[in-house]
Formats: sequence, C-alpha cells, structure tokens
Amino acid sequence: MARLILMPVTRNVAWDGRLESFKGRDTTQYVRTAAATAKACAACGGPLGSDEPLSLLVNITQSTAPDGTERLIFTDCVCHRRCSGPALTVEQTPWQPDELSPVAARLLLTHKSKPGQASVVPALAYTLVPVVSFRENDGELTSALVALLLSHGFQLAMSPEYADILEQAHETAPSCNFTVTPQGAILLSIDGQILYREQLDPDHTDDAQWLEAAARRRHILIISGDNLDITDTSLDLHSAAGQGTLVIGTVPVADTS
Repeated sequence: MARLILMPVTRNVAWDGRLESFKGRDTTQYVRTAAATAKACAACGGPLGSDEPLSLLVNITQSTAPDGTERLIFTDCVCHRRCSGPALTVEQTPWQPDELSPVAARLLLTHKSKPGQASVVPALAYTLVPVVSFRENDGELTSALVALLLSHGFQLAMSPEYADILEQAHETAPSCNFTVTPQGAILLSIDGQILYREQLDPDHTDDAQWLEAAARRRHILIISGDNLDITDTSLDLHSAAGQGTLVIGTVPVADTS
C-alpha cells in the first residue's frame, strides 16, 4: 500500500509534511525563508515568480555525537512545482567533525551616537553553510552556531536594521577574540577555536579603509547567526531576524604590537 505524504502549502510553496517532525513550530518560517532566499529554480535554472506554485526540497543529514546529542544538517532548494514536487530525504551518517564553509562580508557602518556626532564602525557579517542544528533528549531543535555565540556573550537581535543593531550590540565575553595583524590578516576566535580568518590587502582601498577603522575603533561589530543572506554584492538580515537566528556582539581587537 502506498504511503500518503502530506503536502502542506505555505503561501505559494508546497513542502513535505514530514518536515514538521524535524522543524516543529519553526517549519513555516523555515519554508518562507528558503523561498525568499532562493535565487533560481534548482531544476531548470529559471527565475522564481513571487506568486507561481513552488516546491521545497530538503535533505537532512542526521548523525549522533559521542555524547548522544543528535546533529542535523539541513540543505534545501526551491523549484517550480512544474519542475518538481516537494521532497524530504533523510540520510543517516556516522559522526564526524564538522566540515562547514564560512561565508562573510565586511562593511563599514556609520553610528550616530548624538546629534551632530557620528563614528565609523567596522563590522563583520559571518555565517556557516549549511545550517547545523542539534537536539538533546528529544528537546527543541537548536542552532549550533547561535547556541555557541550566545554562550559567549553575544545577544539575539530582533531587528535587521543597522541603526538598531548599533544601538543594541554590547561587548562579548573575554573568550571572544579578534586579531588584526600588521600584515592585514584578520582572525575571529572563541576559546582559541578559529571561527573565521581572512587575509586583507592593505594596498587595496576597501581593505585599507576597513583596517584603518578597526585600528581606530579597536572593536569589531560581529553580525552572525543562521540564515544571513550574504552575496558578493549584498547583505540581507531580514530572514535571520525573522527566524530569531540573528546574533550580534562587539569583540575587542587584540593588541599584536
């Protein structure tokens, strides 16, 4: 006998009903975010219309850590419904250390602390792809990156607006470190674990301006969490803020002299 698979529809996006057993109350927001950030149909490569029928396809890689914690990695794509129906696949894999790709963007923000007074704030937006979640004792699904940052003094940001972020962000725990070397290398670490590193070019105008702001300010605003939409030309924080996975904090620049 064929097994009946429910096909709920959120706005114009159909998804496999079994997804809810993994995402729980966050399922519909997850579906909306996947559709909002998809750039093209994963099947035909064509543009995705805002009102045409779409399908969400999700692959979940499931493993169990040595301490019994369940780890899940979600990878999704969006298609025209005429190209593919919704789907959910679950793969059981042996436990292994995370192999994740950091995605980041550097920016300079203007902070107006008082009327007529403004300062330039160097910021690093940083996330990991794919999203890694874990669940302990059949509890709520928790983001591994967000949980790590919150445990070291970062805070959740409810607003995606830079002005609000600049007003709300405060310094993180001493376990968080940001290093800028005289040669232009930058490095973000927590408890000695390197989260992100990049070699900047002090002779490149944009890199030089960011390095100068970091040297002058001595603090870096970190904008992180899950579902940050970072491309070569843009940064969109709305999905992260809407899902409650946007995390912020300021990290002092270590003295390397």
